[in-house]
Amino acid sequence: MNVLTRPGKRLFLTGDEAVARAALECGIDVATGYPGNPSTKAITALIPIAKQYGIAIEWSVNEKVALEVATGAAWAGKRSFVAMKMSGVNVMADSLLSIAHSGVRGPMVIYTVDDVGVYYGMVEQDTRYYAQLTSLPLLMPASPEEAYSMTRLAFTLSEQTGAPVFVLGTTAVANAITAMKVGQIERDSEKCPASFPRDLARFTKAAPQWCRDQHSDAIKRLELAGELCRNMANDENDVLTGETAGRGRPQGSLPHIYSSRVPTERMQPVFTLPATEQGAKGKRLGIVVAGVSFSYLQELRQRAPQWFADVPVLKLGIVHPLPRQEIESFLSQLDSVLVLEELDPLIETQVLAIIAENGLHVRVHGKRNGLLPRVGDYSLELVQSALATIDENIGRLPTWTRPRKIGNTAGMQEMPTRAKLNGNNGHVLPVLKMPAPVAALPRSLEFCPGCPHRMTYYALNRAIEQLGYTRDEVITTGDVGCTIIGMNAPLDTCWTEVSMGASIGIAQGMKQAGIERPVLAAMGDGTFYHNGIAGLLNAVQSGVNLTLLILDNSRSAMTGMQPDPGTGRRSDGTPSVRADIAMIARGCGVEYVKRLDPYQLPEMVATLQDAMRTPGVCVVIAEAPCTTQGVYINEPVQVDQQACLAGRGCEDTPCYHKVGCPSVLLSLDDVKPLVTIDTATCVACGLCVDACPFDAIKPIEQLNGHKSHGNSTFAGVQLRHMLQE
Repeated sequence: MNVLTRPGKRLFLTGDEAVARAALECGIDVATGYPGNPSTKAITALIPIAKQYGIAIEWSVNEKVALEVATGAAWAGKRSFVAMKMSGVNVMADSLLSIAHSGVRGPMVIYTVDDVGVYYGMVEQDTRYYAQLTSLPLLMPASPEEAYSMTRLAFTLSEQTGAPVFVLGTTAVANAITAMKVGQIERDSEKCPASFPRDLARFTKAAPQWCRDQHSDAIKRLELAGELCRNMANDENDVLTGETAGRGRPQGSLPHIYSSRVPTERMQPVFTLPATEQGAKGKRLGIVVAGVSFSYLQELRQRAPQWFADVPVLKLGIVHPLPRQEIESFLSQLDSVLVLEELDPLIETQVLAIIAENGLHVRVHGKRNGLLPRVGDYSLELVQSALATIDENIGRLPTWTRPRKIGNTAGMQEMPTRAKLNGNNGHVLPVLKMPAPVAALPRSLEFCPGCPHRMTYYALNRAIEQLGYTRDEVITTGDVGCTIIGMNAPLDTCWTEVSMGASIGIAQGMKQAGIERPVLAAMGDGTFYHNGIAGLLNAVQSGVNLTLLILDNSRSAMTGMQPDPGTGRRSDGTPSVRADIAMIARGCGVEYVKRLDPYQLPEMVATLQDAMRTPGVCVVIAEAPCTTQGVYINEPVQVDQQACLAGRGCEDTPCYHKVGCPSVLLSLDDVKPLVTIDTATCVACGLCVDACPFDAIKPIEQLNGHKSHGNSTFAGVQLRHMLQE
């Protein structure tokens, strides 16, 4: 049974899944996205039930296309939903600005997740800037429960204003899981037919005056969203179910999204937790908070409620536009204010502006005065430490003790050691006995056992050596996805990582800068389809000499095995037209195109050498399926300890130190190093067999004295088809 549709009024959902459930309840017609953690689970949760609820759903070829498909549906009056990680917002930005100025006719919600703390790779990015750039409303939940209610609110705001609306999560919120009350899944029994009026002044950018008018309309829609949120904060009866209509919205075409009631306090885009006591003059403190930091603050409120008795909290759910009137009113009663927000000080900057514009005398504590960091995610310990510092700075009675060590780990570290309650009752919170700090063992990201990408990079290193170069002399620009794991030891192949498909453009620039040695670009098949084709076409037109190495496993493997255009399957598993990388490369004008099975090492090494010697752009496609399915490629192997000379003439143990496979184990004892194969994880790719100079790694049947019953090797293409079926 799907996690989104289990029976009952309370469901255990992650932040991603809570957003998906809300979108389902709001009656979406089209859902699109591009896989990229930490946002992947939203579309993943919807895929199994999309057909049942009449939803057209897809993993698009990239985020720009995903946005455009969702926009087409919204322009036709339908409800659409698009999801991606923060890096995808950069990809779709070109279309996003134009669409934001034109607005939408049916509600559209853009769900994106900032990977604060960079747990899934790429840059640490604050997507709130895009809301400012595009004049779009942006809601920021603090928990999975708020992610659910704010997604519902976002659809209503989009319906009422005619603007696309951002729902911005963070890694901590997207991955957290909680039990929450949900509404009913309501679908229209009779859907209004799709329609689209010919309105050139709104949907084209052909005249300067039209562009200025569209910009003005976008600002008006943003102001209307802010007004609706203010009204909602002041009216527990939810005025958003009124009859205010956005520009171009078909009257009566959409149901009231809040008809299935949800507790009002969960939907309010801004609210205050008031103080119950009056603070001392000159020491009146308040807190403005947005995002997951509110969850940490709530836990501290439970631990030390007396400290918060004279400290009001202004919780912001809508962060663009900011509710300036509420903030001004909140600040007018304070002497000092703490602003809690992750990444850049956007709210803090506007708080300072409000203070200056209104002649208030309030000291602001946050990132700008060095109290809180602009890098990394917040934690409960970090917030507690900030409160302790403020107590010292403004002369409040000391309540908080600083944790022994503060880290940016999304609240996953140990809880604070001690917190004294303010007042004269002398109560102290329970003391947690902390173990001594333990240094984490060093580790790097590795390819899975038997991964074809390891085979490909191993072959490339051999080809480089056989051409007379060292690995430090031949540059291989890497790309996003599993391919970049080749940067780590012992392969040490990739040198750079920028963005999806950027490796070939970077490689071209290096050649044009005058690097004479071979330069290669490496990318996966999903990356090639996403944004690599344009770079390949450009390299061909420039006439540079470089080799593009495409590691094709016909999946977006790193994000959960989602299909890509080369899989031959849609997101729901139904057959689709399968793109052919070799044909696309030839269509771009590449004459040298080779497709190989990376498990055929001699052929792979020879082809890579040939490609690096051949003038022009050469494309080598290493085609083999992802090995996470656990299917044996060859016969299972083990180390023949009688033949193994580890520590007895084989000092560098290349099967371990050059291959870098997690299934090859090396242990040390008093006699000699011991090399073994972990047969529980090994898929018998054969790379360690090839690396062993003494033929000490053999089929298990041979070691057991049994005769082998033939070769069980699967060709790459045959194995791929078997896994697809």
